[in-house]
Amino acid sequence: MIKFEIKGAKEMERLLRALGPELANKVGDKAVLAGTKPIVKEAKRLVRKRTRKLERAITSTVERRRTSQQHERTASIGVRPPTSARAHFEEFGTRKQAAHPFIRPAMDAKAGEALDEMGKVLAKGIEDAALRLAGK
Repeated sequence: MIKFEIKGAKEMERLLRALGPELANKVGDKAVLAGTKPIVKEAKRLVRKRTRKLERAITSTVERRRTSQQHERTASIGVRPPTSARAHFEEFGTRKQAAHPFIRPAMDAKAGEALDEMGKVLAKGIEDAALRLAGK
């Protein structure tokens, strides 16, 4: 598992809470999903294109769960079924097939861009919500 710590996250969390739980969840989920897009795009670029099934099956999801007094969001980047049953052979290889990694290199290459996207979407979402609440 890869975890990122975002500088200024506590301040963002405080601003999100001030918007109320419904808006905070909407903006937070949108930001995390936006952060997955550069990684998914890069994984699709890197994967071998034999039948394109694997490329089309690469996707991301966001899950939210409550831990003590805060919400924790987890983004997952992977491959949709039924193609997912074979994707790990491509990523890690087998005794008879060399590995052709595409998920891990995409994460390594695009982690910074993912964090930038998350920050932009969070900032825009907080700004838009604050303007709406202020009646502008």
